[in-house]
Amino acid sequence: MTTDRTPIRIAVDCMGGDRAPREIVAGALAAADVYNLRLLLVGVPEDVTPFLPPRAASRAGEPAAPTAEVPGVEVVPSDRAVPEGAPPLATLRAMPNASMSVTMRLVHEGRAEAAVSAGSTGPTLLAAIREIGMIERVRRACVGRQILEIHPETFLIDLGPTIDCEADHLVEFATMGATYMRVFGGIPEPTVALLSNGREPGKGNKVVKQAAELLGRSGLRFVGFVEGHHLAAGEVNVVVCDGFVGNAVLKTVEGLGREAAKWLRRELAAELPPGRLGEVADRLIAWTNPVEMHGSLPLLGVRGNVVMAHGASDRAAIQAAIGQAVQAVRGGFVAKLRAALAETRGRISRTSAT
Repeated sequence: MTTDRTPIRIAVDCMGGDRAPREIVAGALAAADVYNLRLLLVGVPEDVTPFLPPRAASRAGEPAAPTAEVPGVEVVPSDRAVPEGAPPLATLRAMPNASMSVTMRLVHEGRAEAAVSAGSTGPTLLAAIREIGMIERVRRACVGRQILEIHPETFLIDLGPTIDCEADHLVEFATMGATYMRVFGGIPEPTVALLSNGREPGKGNKVVKQAAELLGRSGLRFVGFVEGHHLAAGEVNVVVCDGFVGNAVLKTVEGLGREAAKWLRRELAAELPPGRLGEVADRLIAWTNPVEMHGSLPLLGVRGNVVMAHGASDRAAIQAAIGQAVQAVRGGFVAKLRAALAETRGRISRTSAT
């Protein structure tokens, strides 16, 4: 854990994302003005340096000198990002110095305390696993987030990476989600529930039932099952499901918000001034699309702090993603996550032996 006065070293993938490198570099520099940072800007030097203040720029392949305007900026050379749609594993093997791989490598080598990338989710996730590694005994990396802005106290996990789950995976997800809400949500004892097709005991498929039995002995504040409308009402703090279900829920919520906004524009066109109608519709989209609009996803389960920004991120979204990485470092998130996972496993093991 670091103090607010300790400079934090953040590695930023400047080549990943729809608006790279201009918006990525701008967002990183803006974050440096807010937080006490040393920035490691990873990318093709001739592409990155034109967007730096003149004194921060360097000759290709050389570290950039710190400047008064942008303290502690260094350009770390890499290749370009993995192309959109390319097979992640094969492409990362063929491109060992892809920008997201170098970014994650800096964390593994101890040169950075956190990594931020807006590159494609699959390659970025795989690069983090390959370069940084997993927390001891964690079998699957996952991502989660608050998917409704009107209920920021509710965190849904997993949102995609782990499609075929076992009960142990769901218990790990629950523990990671609860730890996230303690550190980032400020909730000392988050409630945890499994997303299912009913609240009554015995509901759910085989894996969900097995996970419920384990969570009942986990020491987490497990409250049972919730259905989709309970998730939308913000009834619990951590809602757990496999990545197949979680991604479907996320995309359904996002699509419903956009379609409802279109409906409002048609139905209230004669009732509200155009400006006010546009504000209401845009607000509805923002409420239901926080990940797509300005979100970033913490990658949970790896041995380092990794934040995956949305591919369409602008400079404000990149600044926010870096802010999340800073909070993770200062809050000692990975250490707390490792301790929480060990405690959960210990409780389950002790109760199964009695």
